[in-house]
Amino acid sequence: MGVTDLIQPLIASFASQKPLRTGSLIVTIFGDAIAPRGGVVWLGSLIRILQPIGLSERVIRTAAYRLVQDGMLSNRQQGKKSFYTLTNSGRAQFDEATLRIYGTPNETWDGQWCMVLTHQLQTQERTAVRRDLNWLGFGQLNTDTLIHPNPEMSRLAGHLKRLGVAESCPVIQGSLQDLGTDLSAQLVATSWDLAALEAAYERMINQFAPILEAIQNLGTIAPADAFYTRTFLIHEYRKTLLRDPQLPYALLPRSWRGRAAYELTRDLYRTVVAASEQFAELNLENESGRLSQPSRSFYARLGGLQAD
Repeated sequence: MGVTDLIQPLIASFASQKPLRTGSLIVTIFGDAIAPRGGVVWLGSLIRILQPIGLSERVIRTAAYRLVQDGMLSNRQQGKKSFYTLTNSGRAQFDEATLRIYGTPNETWDGQWCMVLTHQLQTQERTAVRRDLNWLGFGQLNTDTLIHPNPEMSRLAGHLKRLGVAESCPVIQGSLQDLGTDLSAQLVATSWDLAALEAAYERMINQFAPILEAIQNLGTIAPADAFYTRTFLIHEYRKTLLRDPQLPYALLPRSWRGRAAYELTRDLYRTVVAASEQFAELNLENESGRLSQPSRSFYARLGGLQAD
């Protein structure tokens, strides 16, 4: 069985989703392949690379239109061609997601916990804070308290400031070491649904581990296969990772499958990235023709990629 044979189930799995999440797949491609190469793409070239996986031109155009309506993308005409790029808001979301998707896990922890108190907020404000902080990985300790053991404090401060609640939403940091490790375990168990995350990681591993093994056995992969493998890999990893609070390993089970999922993603991405970039360069276009070369930060993804 070749690599192409193994990719077909990935395509079939995506196509079986109800409703079909074409817009989400376009977002994945933008963040993974287009944003590092200037961030502008001709819609016709996007249609060209998505049609082989069973997406019609009508479905793709509708999904792109909805992303514009949602404020994620903007478009402009140049003659008869439509070009799409990220809005400022869309780029801010991409930049934050990129740090999580392609960053390396934080294996250290100083024992400090961060608690955000929302008891002074109005219901609408509390809902907005909970939504944003869930995105940052915070768990719900109780109605008025959100917690995380290792947040990035500058990002937390930025979200609270943007929401206009920085002055009325106390942030407390401290160690629970003196109260014993059992309390930390209890906080984790009651504040996050790790079982559902672990099951999602396990499904992803079962999907992609055979593909990595097949490529390693063959020693090569066609550029198109590499691109679609990379796209579906990041698409599936992203869906689970962005729900993952990314707790320190010290607070997770020793057999935590999130670690294995990261290692698989890193290894498979590194294996296919060179060939997939050949495909992107030949098939994706902007106003000037081929997309620009990847940014320097692209090669820092997942602990470092080999620049050809």
